Amino acid sequence: MTIHLFQFRFGETRAFSLCPPPYLINAQGIVDMNHFLSLFWMDDNYCTPEKMVPVRDIYRLEFELFESLGWSLFYTASVVIFGTHMCLGWKKAIPSPQLDIPKRYHNKATHIGYIMTAFICVVYVSFPLYAHVFALKNGCSPNTSKDSDYFVWKNCSYTNPN
Repeated sequence: MTIHLFQFRFGETRAFSLCPPPYLINAQGIVDMNHFLSLFWMDDNYCTPEKMVPVRDIYRLEFELFESLGWSLFYTASVVIFGTHMCLGWKKAIPSPQLDIPKRYHNKATHIGYIMTAFICVVYVSFPLYAHVFALKNGCSPNTSKDSDYFVWKNCSYTNPN
């Protein structure tokens, strides 16, 4: 947890600005095929520069971190350890009288907990693996686009600069 906090909460990120939607949810982002599921920001066409808000670019930081196979495997191993800890704890918690689960349902409740834990672990492992295998949008790799402190998506092209 300490490593996670130092890397993401206190990690060095680039300056990035986006335009928040007027009511904090962008309903148009559901149907906009250019920016599918852009629920928490508006496209540049709808935003003026004075409405832009500076934010930390955690998305880019994740790609920078998980390009390393070592960190991807470390986070995957950490999730597996957490999942094991969760399953063992869940199995011990089910028979406790505070949960008031009838004895005949203990086995089913235990297996439902295992299934939910597996789903949570798959979700947590999916992004480090995705970030390690694929580059950023438009073919930009964090390691090949460190030429400035401010990142502009429009400067990124489909061709590799090397």
